[in-house]
Amino acid sequence: MTKRINSRQTRAGLWQGVILCLCLFCLAGCATLPGREEISEREQERLIREFREVIARQQSCHCCIDAQATVSFSSIWQKGKLSGYLQAMAPSSLKFLAVNPLGQTMVIFVTDGDFFRYVPVFEAKQYEGKVTGTTYAKYAPAGFLPEHGFYWLIGRLYPGRITILDVTLDGQKQGYWFEISYGNGTRSLVLFDEQQRVLLRHIVMNDKGEKIFNVLYDEYTEAACPLPGKVTVTALVHNSTLEIRLADWLDVPSFSRDDFSYDAPPSFDRVMVQ
Repeated sequence: MTKRINSRQTRAGLWQGVILCLCLFCLAGCATLPGREEISEREQERLIREFREVIARQQSCHCCIDAQATVSFSSIWQKGKLSGYLQAMAPSSLKFLAVNPLGQTMVIFVTDGDFFRYVPVFEAKQYEGKVTGTTYAKYAPAGFLPEHGFYWLIGRLYPGRITILDVTLDGQKQGYWFEISYGNGTRSLVLFDEQQRVLLRHIVMNDKGEKIFNVLYDEYTEAACPLPGKVTVTALVHNSTLEIRLADWLDVPSFSRDDFSYDAPPSFDRVMVQ
């Protein structure tokens, strides 16, 4: 399958891109949780069966995505927009390549879920480190798990055994809230649209019940495995917003782990971060 990001195609860069690329992992909100209304036990049982069917069906969806991407960010410090291409492969591989209007590459960010690399070519540098390191941790809220980055991006639950703790009706009648636990110390609230059979929102809470990670999904494609055309992450405590718009999807793209292991030219300075 043709791939629109060539790992050798790196001849320009932009330092502020690191803020944008890593913003995928740095925004967390601490606002109050959404309003919810109780429903009957019989209704809960019906919804749980349907929800589990949808989640099980998602596990057979294609492993990879390749799409045009426009990423906009706004905070109390700065705002901006970058356009380019985004590739991802389950469970954790991501590559974002930003280009200017002339089609020249400005920045590359890649991660395989274990390591990440950020390359601003105008600086002739490559920053790299482990996602378990202290530098990456500064950008990753407690609820985000980089080993499952693909699933966060496309609006699906990552594989694993979940416990459904409660099912309630959204206070604004936008769907049903499923409170779930993976048994890893955090709980999630996911807003399920019964008609579209997709997730509209995913909120991760800590052990104190505080919201620590919040993602909205919208503008889904019409397909057996719908994909969100708009992903929005908000951080109300910092008055920050990150919006990713995805379009022009390639059909059934195919990747390997090597596609997410970019290495800059030997002339670039390599900066290892802890």
